[in-house]
Amino acid sequence: MSQTMQQLTRAIFLSLIAFAAPTSLWAAAEEMLDLELSELMQIQFTSAGRKTQNLSDVAAAVYVIDQEAIHNSGVTSIPEALRMVPGLQVSRISSNKWAITSRGFNGTVSNKLLVQIDGRSIYTPSYSGVYWDVQHVMLEDVDRIEVIRGPGATLWGANAVNGIINVITKQSSDTQGGLLSVATGNHENGIASFRYGAQFNKNTYGRFYLNRHDQDSYQLLENQADAHDDSQMSSGGFRLDGDVGLKNNWTLQGDLYQGDGSQFIYPYWTADSPFPLTVDDQIDAEGYNLLGRWQHKYSETNSLTFQAYFDNTDRQELYLGQTHDTVDLDFQHRFQWTDQHDLIWGVGYRNISDEFNNSYMVALVPDQQTSELFSGFFQDEIKLIKDKLSLTLGTKLEHNQYTGIEVQPSAHLLLKVNTDNKIWTSVSRAVRTPSRVEDTGRIATAQLPTPPFSHVFLYGHSEMVSEEVIAYEAGYRYSQNNNFSVDLALFYNDYEKLLDFKLVDPTTILFTNDMEGRSYGLEISSQWRPLSWLTAELTYSYIELIMDLLDKENTSFSLSDQIAEESSPQHQLSLRSSIDLSETIRLNIWCRYIDKLNISSQSAYYARIQIEEYVALDINIIWNPTQNLELMLAGQNLLDPDHLEFISEYFVPATEIGQSVYAKLTWKF
Repeated sequence: MSQTMQQLTRAIFLSLIAFAAPTSLWAAAEEMLDLELSELMQIQFTSAGRKTQNLSDVAAAVYVIDQEAIHNSGVTSIPEALRMVPGLQVSRISSNKWAITSRGFNGTVSNKLLVQIDGRSIYTPSYSGVYWDVQHVMLEDVDRIEVIRGPGATLWGANAVNGIINVITKQSSDTQGGLLSVATGNHENGIASFRYGAQFNKNTYGRFYLNRHDQDSYQLLENQADAHDDSQMSSGGFRLDGDVGLKNNWTLQGDLYQGDGSQFIYPYWTADSPFPLTVDDQIDAEGYNLLGRWQHKYSETNSLTFQAYFDNTDRQELYLGQTHDTVDLDFQHRFQWTDQHDLIWGVGYRNISDEFNNSYMVALVPDQQTSELFSGFFQDEIKLIKDKLSLTLGTKLEHNQYTGIEVQPSAHLLLKVNTDNKIWTSVSRAVRTPSRVEDTGRIATAQLPTPPFSHVFLYGHSEMVSEEVIAYEAGYRYSQNNNFSVDLALFYNDYEKLLDFKLVDPTTILFTNDMEGRSYGLEISSQWRPLSWLTAELTYSYIELIMDLLDKENTSFSLSDQIAEESSPQHQLSLRSSIDLSETIRLNIWCRYIDKLNISSQSAYYARIQIEEYVALDINIIWNPTQNLELMLAGQNLLDPDHLEFISEYFVPATEIGQSVYAKLTWKF
């Protein structure tokens, strides 16, 4: 029996022991989980249709991580929480870096997943990805995380190619009073959060928060030396919610953050030396945002919503410094034309001003630029057979400075067989527009192996076009009253004009659109509640990617097809259980199996390293000695002293992820 299988067996055996404990142990337990599984399918979901819908009525592959799941899992960050979602590939690169994607193409610069916090995009326009190390949302204030696997471009626009993540925080009225939380451990050096909410008048509520998160470093794979990837992040913010009469409500919220993190950069190139250097660098990151939202309700099915936000980000690293100022305006109108038609339409405008501190390693020309994005969308939910069959048609129109006008239509069909059984299917087109680096960037990537040892540069160019996908999906949902539910999704994606690299001459590489391919797979989640004190959730996902390079003369140079095919685990399995040991004590067990990765790299300075399959076991126990006081003892990655999860394709040496044990105290007042 392999070591991985032994670990998996041990983890499952531990879960079964907990399940099979004598019933006398639970005799005193009350029902702490009042939400039945049938009610879980009535959870409100907003991201799929830009309107409130029951989860079971969404004709897409969706998943919700609610506050209870976040709390019981013992996670300390949003990326850790996303491991719960079937179909997401979440890998930790180092202490402060993550590779997160949906349905393949994982990497440090994963560029096909749109991520939002309360409707504010945190997608980085410089390279079309997310800097996860600065997204320190106070987890106690998160109401839910809505995840769509598959395209969401019809409503949310370009770059929502393979999925959407929307982190939704609680209304101010739901966070009244004070909360103080502190945690410390061997890796989580210190986490401190403070929040206080108050009612200002009959119709206005507010809160503010402060948060500090310090993480220790892991170790390098090569020699088990300190990886110098520790980080410290401080953040704070506020939220105000109010009503004006019976038909108007508004929200005003803002955040600011400042932090730093350590990192090794290898290979690092300079003009003075033809040889690669290893540099111990410091990341300095700060930013702030302000968002306002107003809604006017004519009725439950007729409303206007206007949202505006400003977002400033400043990130300084040795190889590149970058500042972005984003202004975003969004208007939408929902109304029922007739009993058969539920329509929603809207327009949007985004202005991004950037400034870069170029280095020999990475440069963008010009180093300052302002870009604009204009958009509009329309969607109609048509009730073909009342309470039985509905068809949703829509499209998004966008104009960007790189590729001009993009059209992204979709069609979704939902059949309600009966109360417990629902079937859906869809077809969508989505695009990912080129990033600033792909348009005007220059990156030093290697050196010639023979004199004069000139450096090799990767260049962007203006002929880059959008990556395209046509996605075909189908799904089935089943919910049996209190005990059992299943959610199944199947998908087939057809990709064209994917990002590739072309060797023009010995010192010049160009970004191109010379790759195409397809992917298919399935995702399943099942929730089970056999007893009032016991819940369990099992999720599984499978994916297969097949890529082809169109430029056959370039196949000996480019590894883009191999990287795309081998950078996401083919199989993922997760089992979570929550057990009420008594009225005041709860045990939570989370076991995950992640399949192996065969990672290739574009750089000659990284050997091909296979990331072995692994099993991760997280356990925590929560004790509430009083109604307002909670103590948690948590352990993460308990089966392995350390393991490799992912290798960054740029700059970061392979880093092993270690075990973590921490204690946490939460006081509400």
